[in-house]
Amino acid sequence: MEEEVKLLSCWASGFGMRAQLALEAKGIKYQYIEQDLSNKSQLLLSSNPVYKKVPILVHNGKSICESRVIVEYIDETWPATPRLLPDNPYDRYLVRFWSDFINNKRWKIWAYFGDFKSKSAKERRGMLKKVEAEYAEMGQTLECGVAELERRGCLYDGQDLKYMDVFYAPSLAWAGPLEKMMGFKIVDGEKCPGLHRWGQSLINNQVVKSTLPGGDKLLDYFKKKWGLESFV
Repeated sequence: MEEEVKLLSCWASGFGMRAQLALEAKGIKYQYIEQDLSNKSQLLLSSNPVYKKVPILVHNGKSICESRVIVEYIDETWPATPRLLPDNPYDRYLVRFWSDFINNKRWKIWAYFGDFKSKSAKERRGMLKKVEAEYAEMGQTLECGVAELERRGCLYDGQDLKYMDVFYAPSLAWAGPLEKMMGFKIVDGEKCPGLHRWGQSLINNQVVKSTLPGGDKLLDYFKKKWGLESFV
């Protein structure tokens, strides 16, 4: 009997992109169901009654929620290659640690944008300085992690996407539009060459290119979301 696999998500959700990349990377057939987060469907509410948010993976009638849980569930349920999580326990710890680092830093940075529109031009400039500093610190710290992850074979090697790739790639889709709105580069290629090199290799991966939304579409989305043409 053919398995039922559905993914409930919103096209602009970085968390949803992770789940979609995991499915695509492993070649799993699924039905994508777009969700309007301003008018949540009964399917979404009944599938995730606790958090009421996307992404949601529905596998044979059972709902799996939260992007990290979904990615690991996909890898464990369909263990055939390519595997996303490494076999070595320490390597699994490393990719979970650094994926958590990315998540925590991102939430801290995005908190600055919550009431950005209501701020004066002077206040916005001050907030952008803080955001730029946060991104710089994140990049320099992640650069150290990338060096070890690359050395241990835990990053994309030109063949198959892996756990960390699935977690980081959605950031690349958002980077270009955000850089245009903020007026600075998120990743400094000179200060963070390993991080920059990893990002460029992911951008050129066919699964990533065919799955993630284009920059112009995301730029329009961000402008509407925040009601601003630019943060500058």
